[in-house]
Parts: sequence; structure tokens; C-alpha cells
Amino acid sequence: MLRAEHVALFGLLLTAGALFERLSALRGGRQYVFCHASEAVDRLTYTALALVLSAGAVSTLSAIALWWNKPRSALLHLACMITVVALLIAADGVDARGESRAATIAAQRPVGDKCDYIPQDYTATPGWFYW
Repeated sequence: MLRAEHVALFGLLLTAGALFERLSALRGGRQYVFCHASEAVDRLTYTALALVLSAGAVSTLSAIALWWNKPRSALLHLACMITVVALLIAADGVDARGESRAATIAAQRPVGDKCDYIPQDYTATPGWFYW
């Protein structure tokens, strides 16, 4: 039988794994360098981070709600778990879109061209669902 603790543990472990994956990718992931800041890439990065943090919040709040209400059916427990997974899949999709956008911007920079400003780099953080 699923319990509220299972929902919290499942969601928080997945969220911690997603955060760890993104932080470890910063040390050795694919990097793209472009001369000018890109608001689109920044927006995608912050959106992906917000989705990952939302997954952690949903798992915690769902566990509290499930513990408080104690539903008889496991359907609500499963729905909460599916919501967490859906948020993490969405975060990976947004990250994949950000990498695609960064690759497009980096490809527009001529080879050997020096930047007028300090170059901005983007490190790809591939997820579990998009390679």
C-alpha cells in the first residue's frame, strides 16, 4: 500500500537526482560559447530550474496533503507521483530546447572571431528523457 512517505521519498529522490545531474553537468558537459547574452537561453534555463524545484515542492506538498487526508485509494498517490515525473520530463524538454538554441547561437559566431565583451558560455545539462 502506498503511503504519503512513499510519495515524498519518490519525488524528493527524483528531484535530488535531477538537481545533481544538472550540477555535475556544469563540470563536464557540452559547452557553447557566444559573444552576446541571450535572453531566450537564460529564460529557458530558469524555466527548467523552476520546473525541477516545482517537482520537489509538489512531492512535499502532496505528501503533506496525503498524510492529512489519508485517502483510501492509491490513485491519488499515483497521480501525485505522475505529476512529479511529468514536471521533470518537462524540465528535461526545456533543457533540450535551451541546448538547441545555444548551439544555434554559437554556430552563428565566426571561427576565430573575437568578442567585444566577455563571452558567455552555456553548459548543456542533458536530462534523463532527452539525449
